[in-house]
Amino acid sequence: MNECPTGCVFGSHDHAAHRELEAASREHLATPPPGIFTSSSPAYKREEIPVPDLIARYGNSSATAWLDSHRYKIWRPSQPIPESEFTPVQGYIQKDPFIFAWGNPLVSSPRALEKTARAFIAFAEASHLHPIWSCVDHDLETVLAGFALGWVTVSCIFEEVMDPAHVLDLANSEHAADVIGDLAKNLHSAEIEHVEVDEVKKGGWNEKDREGVEKGIKEWKAHKHGMELKTMTLNPWTDEPHRRYWVAKRHHKVLGVAILSQTSPMSWQIVNCLTFRHAAHGTSETLVYTALKDLYTEREEHIRTATPASPVVEPRTDARSPDSEENAPEAQLNRTTNRLSVTFGIAASDHLEPGHNLSGWKVNVLSKTYHAVSGVMSLNHTVEFTKEFGTEREPMYVCYPANGFGFMAIGALIIALRK
Repeated sequence: MNECPTGCVFGSHDHAAHRELEAASREHLATPPPGIFTSSSPAYKREEIPVPDLIARYGNSSATAWLDSHRYKIWRPSQPIPESEFTPVQGYIQKDPFIFAWGNPLVSSPRALEKTARAFIAFAEASHLHPIWSCVDHDLETVLAGFALGWVTVSCIFEEVMDPAHVLDLANSEHAADVIGDLAKNLHSAEIEHVEVDEVKKGGWNEKDREGVEKGIKEWKAHKHGMELKTMTLNPWTDEPHRRYWVAKRHHKVLGVAILSQTSPMSWQIVNCLTFRHAAHGTSETLVYTALKDLYTEREEHIRTATPASPVVEPRTDARSPDSEENAPEAQLNRTTNRLSVTFGIAASDHLEPGHNLSGWKVNVLSKTYHAVSGVMSLNHTVEFTKEFGTEREPMYVCYPANGFGFMAIGALIIALRK
């Protein structure tokens, strides 16, 4: 006896109606909603730009972590996003049943954020994973919390940003604030101990210094105790063409290294600043301060000598969407429009602030959970050091679908980020 696709025996129901319904279902599934792209969609025909090159031009402090291929995966949409001049890129961590998108996607314009976000969400759901977006800025938070998606947003993290000119002015001022005064004292301590910091230019590494950095990092790792969360690799030579290195020495012995990665024409991130065993007091401050001073001097010299043939490269004029400018934090607006900036990256706050679509008892439960986790993990242990440089705190966000974030998700994220 013949059987229909449903598994029934012919004659037990109206198969003509069933075939019409089946055809309608196929047609519906073949046409995804606007902005939602399926894995079977035609791939981009454009030549893909390497991710490190995109980070150096359109990046953010979270995107530099994506280059750790052992921890992060890279996603690109399978259909064009017309609002972006290149194929958008998103780095993520997968810890079943969750997928943690890390930082904003790389796009050429904020106008591409919504379609890119929808495409990534569709990719996650097609993979039977629960999407959560971590370390996003005000632009993407606005998109995810909007009426169309209605995600919950909270701020328990921030980005620590410095204006090199401001730091240099305060460090050399007789009326410096107490915090910057600590910086001046530590710089003086390192000077007394004959600590010298110089940038190692491209092609300028010698074997002795390179081995000194690698040995110092190896010893530093060996003497770290307890559980540690890290978002990026400690390999000093990752993406070397896009990075700059400052090395601290005393009597020709390597004491530490600061590694900076370019994240836009006007922005740099301190991806690592490590001092090794037996380093003199103030070595860390001297590494960072020297890097800031060199970047500032270089920028001023470039402005002074700019010609029509080699104009000054200004930040992207569309770096912020008009819809998000009205409520954006002032520090973010200043950073993207008119100044050189250097960031320490993402740091954990000592408390959780609700953003959108979250209220009542859920705020209390999530706040208590975050407080407990941050206390156990010492998530904000680096804040005292960065305060010495008068950093500005730009709020960042964790975003997730309603009822999509709880103890399971927090546990999965901690496991994914464990040392």
